[in-house]
Order: sequence, then C-alpha cells, then structure tokens
Amino acid sequence: MAKRSGSRSFTVLFLSTVLIGGAGACGGDDDDGGDTGNVDGGGGGSDAGVGGGGDNGGGDNGGGGGGGGAECNELLCLDPPAEGFQIQSVGGEINPGEDIEYCEVVQLPGGPDDTYYVNGFESAMTKGSHHLIVAAIIPGSPTDAAAQVGDRVECITASAWGDDLTDVTGQQLPEHSEHFPAGVGKVYQGGQKVVFDYHYFNATDDKLQAKAAVNFLTTTSDNIEHEAVGFASFNFGISIPPHESASFDNSCRMNQDVMVLKLTRHTHQWGVDFPVSFNDGQNDPELIYTSPNYEDPDFVFEEPILVEAGQGFDFTCAYNNDTDRRLHFGTEATDEMCILFGSMYSPTDRTLPPGTACE
Repeated sequence: MAKRSGSRSFTVLFLSTVLIGGAGACGGDDDDGGDTGNVDGGGGGSDAGVGGGGDNGGGDNGGGGGGGGAECNELLCLDPPAEGFQIQSVGGEINPGEDIEYCEVVQLPGGPDDTYYVNGFESAMTKGSHHLIVAAIIPGSPTDAAAQVGDRVECITASAWGDDLTDVTGQQLPEHSEHFPAGVGKVYQGGQKVVFDYHYFNATDDKLQAKAAVNFLTTTSDNIEHEAVGFASFNFGISIPPHESASFDNSCRMNQDVMVLKLTRHTHQWGVDFPVSFNDGQNDPELIYTSPNYEDPDFVFEEPILVEAGQGFDFTCAYNNDTDRRLHFGTEATDEMCILFGSMYSPTDRTLPPGTACE
C-alpha cells in the first residue's frame, strides 16, 4: 500500500459542510419547495411549553420516538418524540440515475420568546439517501434575511444562503440518534429557520422520494450547562489511482481547551480502515478506535475527554480504489472524502469562544 501524507488539513464550522458525502442512493417527495415543512409535537416542549404543548422537560436524555417500529409501512418512519417536537422537509422527487443535493429551509415551531433546550436528536431519511445535514440559521443574521421558509435550491453545502449557521445534527445512514451527556446540549429559538441539506443518488430504474424528519428531544434549561458544537478536519488533497490502494495521514490540534464527546469518520464507499489516535504532543499517539468501513463511522467516548490546547487527533484515511478512474475529494457519491468530525464543549463555560477549532 502506498503511503502518502495528507497535503492539507482544514477545519471549518461543523455542518457548514458536514457529511457532504456518504453512503449511496436516493429519495424524494413533493418537488415543489414552496411548503414550510411539517411540524409534529410530542409530549414535551421548551421552557416556554411550545412545540409539544405539554410539560416541560424530560430526563437527561429526553424522550424518543424510535424509528416507527417494524410495523411501519410509511415512506418515512419516525414517531414524534415523547418530549419535544418533530420537523420534516418537504423533499422532492429524484429521477433514475440522478446524483443531486438540495438545501431546503424549514422552521421550528413557536416564536422568538420560546427557547428550546435540546439534549438529543433522532432523525430518518427515505431510501436512497447519501447524507443529511441539518443546520440552524442564526436569527437576525444576513443569512436569516436571505433565506425564506419554503426555499429549496440545489447546493453543495448547508450554507446555500450564507455562513451564519449553527450545527443541529447530521447522518450518513437512513436512521440516526444522538444523546448528549448530562448537563450538555444545544439551544434553539422558536421560529428559528433550519436548513435541511440532503444528498441523494438514485441508482434505481424508478423515481425515488427524498424526505427527512428530525426529532428535537427537549429538556429544561437547568439541564443544559454547556452548549455543544462541532469541529472538523479535512484533507482535500487525496488522490487514489485506479486499481490501487493508498492512505493519507492527517492531524489536527485544538486551539482551546475543550471537552470532546464524540468522533466521526467520513469517507465514501472506497474508504477502508480509518484509525484515530489521541496526540498529547509529548508521548506517542494513543489509538482511540479504528472505523472498519464508511457505514460504521461513529465513536462515542464513555465519558467526554479533556483535550487541552495544542493537543489533538491523528487520523488516517485509507482507500481501495477498485474503479477504472482516479478518485479525488469531491461532493458527489462517485467521489471520495477524508474528514474527521467531532463534537465538543467548554470544560468551564457555557459556550466556547468563537473560532474554537481543531487546526
């Protein structure tokens, strides 16, 4: 196997380009982007009691609707949560052979006086999904002014209307769930605009329906002491010759002290082993985990770990290119990627300083 060191590692705000590619095929629903998306309330809501119409709160991890169970025969199977609310994209129809990515603007329930304290997410996509990125637009920002509820455009990142975004959740597989540790979560505003970035590749002979749903699992304000955000490290310089194997070594170092609770590998289908190690800057790197394939991307620490400024992660993207063409970093399902994502929060304060990253 040829060994090449990564030519460039980049860090950007998680979900501005998170999970731009992933696992394989496609789906759709109503190809008119003029709806505002659907909202279903579960049992609980926010401190303001909006979004579910019931009691405030849940436990440390909120409630959950699961995936609809084995009896679900609907296009998209995701029950609304017991504590919180569900939002859905309108979606669109994907033609046979089409490899396409859309960004669609929907809206959280409630109004500006309503605050949602969220300690978990559940999400689902229809058949053929390549990835789902969900990002919240910062209220009052230029991006907020540019994006209108119901807009749907072709895109290559969630920042189709601007970069004033905060991450919500993202996935490569059709179903996904994540729960934050006690005291950690995210905060959103009623009526806040949200971008669904969904990529589909229809490898079938029939039209597919693209649609996604996300459950926001809510709790009370006193259960959120630290707000989690994402980080990412990219290698845009990968290049794998046809019918060859190659690997690319990469590293990133934190520019602030952070607590890290999750790491996620991202490659496409030609990615093989993806080892990740912790590097404290003094001792030999310590292997954390090895993701064996692109469909097994996540590693959640049993307890969040402190990563001090100057410390960080080493990771290797390895590939087996069994095609007749050279593979490069790109946004289509037929391209490849080399990215390490993570989720972090401040060890001392409610929020991290702007610009905190793994560089």
